[in-house]
Amino acid sequence: MDTDSSSFAARIGAIASLLLAAVIFVPALVVTAPGTGVGDYYASGPLGVSIVGFLALLGVVVFLAGAQERSDPVTLSGIALVSGLAMLLFSLLWAVSIDQTLLFSFPAEYAWMENHRWAVVAVALVVAATGGGYARTVLNP
Repeated sequence: MDTDSSSFAARIGAIASLLLAAVIFVPALVVTAPGTGVGDYYASGPLGVSIVGFLALLGVVVFLAGAQERSDPVTLSGIALVSGLAMLLFSLLWAVSIDQTLLFSFPAEYAWMENHRWAVVAVALVVAATGGGYARTVLNP
């Protein structure tokens, strides 16, 4: 196993996971108008998107543990890959399940919310890809 390339892949995964968590929680920090339905937005769909945010924060820890070689790299790469795929699938399920009435009910200054869900899915795809890249560097020396 090439520790330099696996460490680099793990660090990129940690950055991508942190970015995903930030993208998910932007509406909670930015949308300040009362009664806008941000809570309903997060809870949309069968599971909501908060699970993806939690997994993204967990992903930061997993990837950094791999980068610092604190645990078995094979186990960490498996966790990173599976959680990355779960984040992608959960975010996609959430994105297609959001009630359109809710999605377009935000005030005009928050029109970007219409595309926020797809940004979450795109960054989740990056996390899943980095999880796959990390697993590949660990498993194919």
